[in-house]
Amino acid sequence: MSHFTRIKTKLRNLALLEKALRDLGYQPTAGNVRVRGWNGESRRADLVVPMANHYDFGFRVVGDELVLLADEWGFRDNLTELLGTITQRYAYHVCREQAEAQGFQVVGEETQADGSIRLVVQRYT
Repeated sequence: MSHFTRIKTKLRNLALLEKALRDLGYQPTAGNVRVRGWNGESRRADLVVPMANHYDFGFRVVGDELVLLADEWGFRDNLTELLGTITQRYAYHVCREQAEAQGFQVVGEETQADGSIRLVVQRYT
């Protein structure tokens, strides 16, 4: 029996999520795709990351939010950690997009010792 888990997230932009996943080395597939779980079971998603162990994870648009879908048997305790890593990289892309939309240019970035990312932006007036 599979144990598909749905986790509500604060993520909203599928295109930025795809960028974040690619930054992290994943090869997501967008569209009406299936998240594979135990014993061939699957669930529909809008963005899926195929994994070598045949336990994929994916995201489904529900209203204005993205919900993480995964069979917890394939991830054990790592699902929360995985979502944290994805969320940080997603936030990076949101910040860049918002800064550029407000006329700022990203002129530098530094990864801090604690893993946080510091963006340096400027705008000429």
